[in-house]
Formats: sequence, structure tokens, C-alpha cells
Amino acid sequence: MVSVDTLCPCELFVGLNREELVQIAAIAREEKYQSGELICAERELADRLFVLCEGRVQVHVRLRSPLEAGGEMTIEEVEGGRIFGWSSMVKQRRFTASVRALEPVTALVIEASDLYVLFDRDPHIGFVVMKQLAEVIASRLHHTRELCEQRAEEERATIERAGVNGEDAIAI
Repeated sequence: MVSVDTLCPCELFVGLNREELVQIAAIAREEKYQSGELICAERELADRLFVLCEGRVQVHVRLRSPLEAGGEMTIEEVEGGRIFGWSSMVKQRRFTASVRALEPVTALVIEASDLYVLFDRDPHIGFVVMKQLAEVIASRLHHTRELCEQRAEEERATIERAGVNGEDAIAI
């Protein structure tokens, strides 16, 4: 079983008491990943949630942009106490991004189905976790929007420097 103290700093569990954290710890397991290892892939079945304990991971999405090397854009680097794999908690059940370890990583893994069983047994846990999850998603959406606006501005500036007019830019 995972230690309750490991769960305490997690953004998703703010507002839960110790007894509630014990229930979550009972369904969590620890996993380790090596630097460079792909932890989850965009569009893959999302059936688990991750709590990052140690290390850093990079969250990236596939894009169709001539200015993004390899067609991928880094959305965020996640550090300890934060979650990733939140797609497992929403209806679509497909990861919306890929996550790769930037250094050796220790993460807690919780099966989404186990969390939902716990939510059915204790609706207060479900309410608190889903409320926190909504805040995480809103924050990441805001951050991603800012990043995309910045990249769009960079693309626009690159096109202007190349002296290409708007109609020709479509062909780039």
C-alpha cells in the first residue's frame, strides 16, 4: 500500500481528510520510469491516473505545424505533486497528450475504475476529487491556450519575415 503522506501534496487530493486519503492510498501503486521513457501516449486508452512523486515529465501533443519539429509541441513540464493522465477521469477515456519522463520518475498510478468504485462508496471523496480535477483541467487549458497563442504569433512573424502574403502562407 502507498503511504498517505505520499498523497498529501497532490493537487487532486486537497480537501480530503486522512481517512479519505487512506482509501485512495489503498488503490494506488507506485511505478518507476526511466529518463526518456514514454509513460502514456496520446489517443491511447486512458484507464489510469498518475500522481508524480519524483522527477519531471514532459506533456506533449501532436500538431500539424511546419514550425514544430517532429510535429509535436510541449504543453507543459509536470513536477512533483501534480497529476497527469486526467483524461482517464472523463468520458472520452483517451489520453489527450503523450507524457515522457525527462529524468527518472516515480509516480503513483491509480486505475480510473478503482477510483470510480471509491466515488460510488464515498460520494464526498468523488466530489472533492472531481472539483479539484476541474480546477486542474481549467488551469492547463488556460496555459495551453497561452502557449498556442504565443506559437501562432511566432508563426505569423516568421511568415512576415519571409515576405509571404496571407494567401501564399496557406501553402507553407
